[in-house]
Amino acid sequence: MAHIQLVDEIVREYLLFRGFTSTVKAFDNDLKTDKDKGFRVDKMVDQIMHYINYSDLNGLKDYWNHLETLVFSKLEIHVQPAIRKIEYSLYKLYLVTATQNAGGVRNEKVSEFMAKMLPELQGQSEWKEWFMLPYVQKPDENPSFSLYFTRAWQDSVLVSLHNLLATVFQCMPHPTLTSYESDAALLKRLQEEINALKLKSQQPATEKTSPCGHQSRLAQYSEKLSGPLSLVDDFSAIPSENLDHGLREARGLRGLLRQMGGSPVMGKKSGRSQSQN
Repeated sequence: MAHIQLVDEIVREYLLFRGFTSTVKAFDNDLKTDKDKGFRVDKMVDQIMHYINYSDLNGLKDYWNHLETLVFSKLEIHVQPAIRKIEYSLYKLYLVTATQNAGGVRNEKVSEFMAKMLPELQGQSEWKEWFMLPYVQKPDENPSFSLYFTRAWQDSVLVSLHNLLATVFQCMPHPTLTSYESDAALLKRLQEEINALKLKSQQPATEKTSPCGHQSRLAQYSEKLSGPLSLVDDFSAIPSENLDHGLREARGLRGLLRQMGGSPVMGKKSGRSQSQN
């Protein structure tokens, strides 16, 4: 959604043109504190990693709750388990990173996490061993935790998070204003196709393209305009060697795209789509 930045500039230019100076100031302030980073997935992943690297549990939870309210809560219910897997993987990455930090701060941060997250996680079997983490000597060598201290598992979590956000943002309904550029490009391509067909229709009969050829090309355009965009299972890019049970969490997300492909991702269609129907 790189075009979002361009739309922001257009909105700001319009507000200035209209003389809405107070609105421009409020708009600029909102942009400075924009948690969605203009829907730039790489920036959002960087923000999450900032909270993890600095052991800011409150910041991490607040940011994830923001995403939950903005996007995840609007997804169909069968997608929610995959979302939860990513969230828990980030919490485990938080604990691993806090443990790796030098000095006594690491134990303090790990203990703080356990105390705050106990009510939410204590009833889940996959977290039973994790509550022993503060008392384990050299957890990176312990069979229960060694996998999570590998670079391969940590990278797989970030790949899964990146692909999840990118997929969701592509599928979620967009405001009409954000699609003007793609609509203009589509109209231009169609006009060029029409002009090309007109030129061919004016050529001698021996050089004309067969009617079937025209129909085939027009059918292709019709298919592009009416059919849903195919989604690539980017989660298959997650490293799969030597990751054992830890990566099953990430692999579970592969089904997310397949589930999305058969039905709308959002429970409701955008207003624009409904109006066109």
